[in-house]
Amino acid sequence: MPQWANDPLLAWDATAFAAMSDFITEHYWTGQGSINVFRIVGTDHPQYAGMTWLELLERGNRMDINIPLLEKNPGYYTQAEQQHAGMSFVSTDGVDWYVSTDGNHRSCLARFLFHLQGEERTQLHNVAQSIYHTDRAFWSACREIHNLTDALSRHGVYIRLQIRRQCVAREDLACWKVDRFSTEAQLTVDDVRAGGHDMPAVYKTLLLNAADAWREVMVLQRRLEALSASPGNDLPRTWWRRLLRKGDM
Repeated sequence: MPQWANDPLLAWDATAFAAMSDFITEHYWTGQGSINVFRIVGTDHPQYAGMTWLELLERGNRMDINIPLLEKNPGYYTQAEQQHAGMSFVSTDGVDWYVSTDGNHRSCLARFLFHLQGEERTQLHNVAQSIYHTDRAFWSACREIHNLTDALSRHGVYIRLQIRRQCVAREDLACWKVDRFSTEAQLTVDDVRAGGHDMPAVYKTLLLNAADAWREVMVLQRRLEALSASPGNDLPRTWWRRLLRKGDM
């Protein structure tokens, strides 16, 4: 029995993927991809996530149908020209793959079949694949801005971060496509305490990349440190001064 037979199928983290969706930079899709079945690491199927490959082989809902089909026609898995309708996989790095929608049973059978046939066979051909590339640095910086929101709001500094992703280019033919995206984030800082000081009470800036966002993180962190080190008893007067600013002009 191969060692990987007892490896659990990882669960595709739809929540984490949704959180990263605004920072997708490229999506490549093909309906005629080839996949190394030994790099299939998980699934989006809630029933099969957490099962080992051996458990899926023994207890998969449709194994009683798929195993006889494999015995009758092993070429379905081994012939390069064979189409594998419905088999779909998703990845965020092009190395580790997750079964998406359909293909759990056939992926499992291909793994065990290829293991029995020897180490040289790894590829299952003509499957659908989606690869998503993301700007994790930009996402991480924007997350840090978000994490400062509550602490700054307690000192009268209110943050709003609006993120927008748009498709800027597409290449496609019959069985593949590449979409490319750009992301921008509009940061608005409403600083109640800034009225009457050198800095503006409402500050807006457009963040186009991770460097822009990390720069603002540092500014906000310094502002939080300064506010945390100073008394907070002048907030009502500063608020009032801001409301009456037009009358002071």
